[in-house]
Amino acid sequence: MNKKIIKRFDAKRDILLQVFKSKHPKDYKEIVVELVKAITSDDDYDEDGLNPDPERITVVDHGDYQGSLLFIIAAKGYQPSNYWATECNYGSCSGCDTLQSICNYDDCQPSDEQANDYLTLSLHLAQKMTKLFEDQSSKEAP
Repeated sequence: MNKKIIKRFDAKRDILLQVFKSKHPKDYKEIVVELVKAITSDDDYDEDGLNPDPERITVVDHGDYQGSLLFIIAAKGYQPSNYWATECNYGSCSGCDTLQSICNYDDCQPSDEQANDYLTLSLHLAQKMTKLFEDQSSKEAP
C-alpha cells in the first residue's frame, strides 16, 4: 500500500463522498477516474512523484460476464514514464459484483449508505494502487 496515495485519499475523502452522493457511477472506470482526480496534484510535476492523469486510464479486461479489471494510469505531462495500476474483480450479477450490489440497479440519487459504499470501494482501489516500473537498481545485488 502506498502511504502517499492513502494520505491524499484521506485528505479528499469528503470531496469524493460528495461526488458519489450526486450520482451512481456507471462503471468501475468512473470510480477510478474520480479516485485519480482526488489523489493527483494539479501540477504536471509533483514533488512526491504522484501525478497520475485521470484522462489517461487504460482498462484491461479479458473477462466475459466476470473477471478482473486492470487499470493502468499514465502520469501527467508529455510522454510520461511513470505509470500506476490498480485492479478489481467483477461479476455478472449483484450477488457477485460489488458495484452492481451497491447500485442495486437504482436510478435515483444515491442514498448515504450507497455513497459510503462507493467511497469504500474507491478506498480499496486506492489501497491496491501501485507505481509500476520502480527503479530496480537500488534493489539489485552488487
